Amino acid sequence: MFPKHILEKIDILLDRYISTDIDLNLEENYAFIFEENLKPIKNFVKVDLNDLIGIEDQKEKLLKNTQRFLKGKPANNVLLWGEKGTGKSSLIKGMLNLYYSQGLRMIQVLKHNILSIFDLFDFIEENQKYRFIIFIDDFSFNENEPQFKELKTILDGGLYQIPKNLLFYATSNRKNLIPIKFSDRDPDEKNIEENLQEKLSLAERFGLRIGFFKMSQTQYLQIVDYYAQKYNINTPKHILHQLAIRFALDYGRNGRTAYQFIKNLDY
Repeated sequence: MFPKHILEKIDILLDRYISTDIDLNLEENYAFIFEENLKPIKNFVKVDLNDLIGIEDQKEKLLKNTQRFLKGKPANNVLLWGEKGTGKSSLIKGMLNLYYSQGLRMIQVLKHNILSIFDLFDFIEENQKYRFIIFIDDFSFNENEPQFKELKTILDGGLYQIPKNLLFYATSNRKNLIPIKFSDRDPDEKNIEENLQEKLSLAERFGLRIGFFKMSQTQYLQIVDYYAQKYNINTPKHILHQLAIRFALDYGRNGRTAYQFIKNLDY
């Protein structure tokens, strides 16, 4: 007779297996979310990369990596880090909109389900016709979160072989994914180097790390002008810019603010 906690674990795994056996038609569904099981997203966000202004270098790097992946060439897991509102998440979503017709499929995994990613490997491995990106948004850890060390094992594979048709794309406001405190650099603290390396090691699992930085006023206004033209706003440019600069005082200069400013106008 199995102990109660073992039986409960078996029940959870069976439920997950059964619930995953729903219609996951990869010909008709391109985007999925993984919570306790895998569910298709019928109306995924279709980001047009042309709408992402001021991040041309970042866009080019991610496009090249994704293109290599789709061609079956070696490609890297990617961490997009930096300032909020600069287009990190939108850029990843734009890859799906651009390449789903070439067999790209995307699975968003929420942070609290990260340690269940292994459960997706068999499904991904069985569908070699497609290329999968696991998308983790707003990705960071506090120092004592147990998932931190576990995720390093997932990205390295551990005893699990990561499917060759799978990459991880993640976004974070933090370059190192976990905060580095002043005490970590204290010359009197023991094992300083080990502490720092431990905190840097997760980010290093992403072979391509793309930074997103604060926008200049010129870049911000270029995005404002783009959206103004797209939505046929006829406000004189000098007035539009004055209003946009004033709006950014409260929200910061970035692409998201520019878009929100345009939606806030009376026109």
